[in-house]
Amino acid sequence: MRHQTDSTDFDQFVARQQTAAAEAASIDWGRERDEWLKHLDGLYASVESFLEKYLSTGQIKREYVMVTLNEENIGPYRAKKMVLRIGPQQVELVPVGTLLIGSKGRVDVVGPAGVAQLLLVDKRASGPGSLIHVRVGAGGKLPELPTRNPQQIEWEWRIVTRPPERRFTEITQQSFFALIMEVTNG
Repeated sequence: MRHQTDSTDFDQFVARQQTAAAEAASIDWGRERDEWLKHLDGLYASVESFLEKYLSTGQIKREYVMVTLNEENIGPYRAKKMVLRIGPQQVELVPVGTLLIGSKGRVDVVGPAGVAQLLLVDKRASGPGSLIHVRVGAGGKLPELPTRNPQQIEWEWRIVTRPPERRFTEITQQSFFALIMEVTNG
């Protein structure tokens, strides 16, 4: 059975959709893409600094492979995927994209034993549950998303822990080493 709604609810729905369309049209999608790619380069620079001892001696080999991503509103674009070779093991840092709910970007860390996630999130976020807050609107009918000024967000890469208790942990040399060992079953 479908929920019946009055024309006032529908009027509000139509108005919200028009506002959302206008806001989407006002976003500089090229700038959004470029900011994402800059953050991605920053992540790779951090990884290289963590691994510098092993890269400089040739114990770990690193290369970049260009991949094509295609995101709504941005369209197709090229991004770097980092490939690490540690003996017979290969670990890839695969960019997923920037237009994700609650974050500014995601990179999957793919190894022979599994996949882990890195998210570019608000530094203050402790886990996925802290990224999206939904309030019930007036009369308990329509959900409203809180507004947050994007200029107030300090973006930082975090490791997403595995279920059941998914939370964010800081990326340090030690936590990154543990992540590599996890996805390679090391």
